Amino acid sequence: MAALARAKVLVLIVSLALMGGCASTGGKAAGPGTSEAAKASTAEAPAEGSHGERTYQNPAAKLGSFAAVLVEPPQMRTTADHNEKVDDFLKQLEGTIRASLTQSLEASGRFKEVTARPETARASGSYLVCKSEAMVHFGSTAARLLVGMGAGRSKLIVIHSLEDPQTGEILVKYTGWGGAIGGFGFQILGKMQADAVAIANY
Repeated sequence: MAALARAKVLVLIVSLALMGGCASTGGKAAGPGTSEAAKASTAEAPAEGSHGERTYQNPAAKLGSFAAVLVEPPQMRTTADHNEKVDDFLKQLEGTIRASLTQSLEASGRFKEVTARPETARASGSYLVCKSEAMVHFGSTAARLLVGMGAGRSKLIVIHSLEDPQTGEILVKYTGWGGAIGGFGFQILGKMQADAVAIANY
């Protein structure tokens, strides 16, 4: 129930941001959107802090003027050495990130078209590009046993942004975090997939 309540709050925050609901109080923007660290965030150097501190919204953004969103394939990165097992893990997680992000954008009801096809996006007229990058840190069972539970945690960083392809301007950007106690395996993949869905919903 607590997770469901948090998810509803996150959806509400983004809905307000998409509606341009950053009110002005004494010359300062209220709520998410003021963080330059969030705008500059990358998977290698991600923004930290509260949800607001990890969320950027261009104050001049008019999302209602865009008819479509082109969802690009996520850029998947990892600190682990690549092998068949790692690549399969990343491929499954990539599918979850892309599918959940597409569903979230469609569910917002703010765009006539959410597509993975560039020609479809261009045919709609004005459109945004949704970019994503993810960094997967696999935990260490040895570190967890020798040092403690926190030392062996896996970590997921996912960054989503909505950008205007005509100007290159970032209109909205969010850095999400997830992870689990553990290093590798089916349960870790399941937890990261659940985290990816929650991040996309935000």
